[in-house]
Amino acid sequence: MCLFTVALLFGALASLTAAQSSNGTCTLIPYGNGRDDSQHFLDTIASPNCTTITLPQPYTYSIQKRLATDLTGKTLNVFGTLLFSDDLNYWINNSWVTDFDTLQAAWIVSGSGWKLSGGGFGQGGIDGNGQAWYTRAKGFGNQPGRPMSLYISNATNGLLTEFSIRQPQFWFIFVDQSKNITLDYIYLNATNHDPDEPPPNPQAGNLGNNWVINTDGFDSYRSDQITVTNWVVQTGDDCIAYKGNSTNIYVRNVTCWGGNGVAYGSLGQYQNRTDNLINITMEDMYFYPSEAGLALTGAAYFKAWVGVHFGDPPNGGGGGTGLVKNVTMRNFQFQDADEPVYLQSCLTYSALPNISAYCNTSTLQFEDVTIEDFVGTSSGKNNGSLVNIACSPAAPCRNFEFVNFNVTAPKNFTPEYTCINAINVTGINCTSGAIAGGSYNG
Repeated sequence: MCLFTVALLFGALASLTAAQSSNGTCTLIPYGNGRDDSQHFLDTIASPNCTTITLPQPYTYSIQKRLATDLTGKTLNVFGTLLFSDDLNYWINNSWVTDFDTLQAAWIVSGSGWKLSGGGFGQGGIDGNGQAWYTRAKGFGNQPGRPMSLYISNATNGLLTEFSIRQPQFWFIFVDQSKNITLDYIYLNATNHDPDEPPPNPQAGNLGNNWVINTDGFDSYRSDQITVTNWVVQTGDDCIAYKGNSTNIYVRNVTCWGGNGVAYGSLGQYQNRTDNLINITMEDMYFYPSEAGLALTGAAYFKAWVGVHFGDPPNGGGGGTGLVKNVTMRNFQFQDADEPVYLQSCLTYSALPNISAYCNTSTLQFEDVTIEDFVGTSSGKNNGSLVNIACSPAAPCRNFEFVNFNVTAPKNFTPEYTCINAINVTGINCTSGAIAGGSYNG
């Protein structure tokens, strides 16, 4: 083949892999053959000539470097798949470090007035190559270095729609310091297929290769006016979790398989910081055991750190304060939750010789919580416990209203409703609890 022909051939290949632009619309074709598309992807988004960027099906784009994209005024259509590499050493040492627990992120999206689409429910989006991370993290819930797949930060007026994330490295989607963000028609799936693990046997207490440790579906932090609608989530941890200073959040029509349900917290981890969760409404939520039959930890739970400081985040902390107020949860349906509704105010991950001595120190205040139309069953793992509100005497809970709470315990278990340091709990008959600093109304 002559040199002129070779030059023409390489020129044709280059044109195929270039971002093809027309009137502000750019189409990005991957290099292929495992070559890194990261910089190509970043350059195309940054180009002032590209206001709509499309990564078409059925292409897979090899992402071997961390990403940070300002999508201001742009539409990004990831109709193909962003496949993050399994070079664990690179990601551990080079992922973006965030302010929350010094956790890391693989892709940061920021900017105002943007749209990020996967082109259809369960279609385009991210493949985090998570199996390598699940195998490495076996037995380590907060193992350092795992990056979150999609970190939306310093963003306003953004829309994430019809987007999918499969096999995330760590948490799926985290929204931080953002306002007016809508996340609609999202499909998330984390499933462990470690061939060295035996098949799961829940009856024997063996989680097997179904266990996917610490893969939260959605987390919010220091953000306002967030809307989450029409999600399907398969996870091994919290389906939805609210971190400090998440306000004015609306969530509707989310189905979760496996994991821990909805978490309010953890809160109060940072000394001298205030964590507020105010005006949160959730409705039409559905929770089921994973396909292997592993029970849910709970449908909804609240968790606060102790009021004294022990160690540093991510695995230590405590000593913060805050307020959880105006929370409404309506139409929750679930199956086999270990403890359907609970609140713990004695959280710590530090190895303390006498943690019970500090369980009365949390100053996190929980008040004005409505739990309406809860229908489901408990697994019996915690005997007949259906509600366990264990508040701190330093900040008693106030005004927990249960409306049409139709949750049943397994046969041979007596339903239990525990209310400790809780004032004005209505709609259930609190059957146990050493009340201090307040009283309850059954």
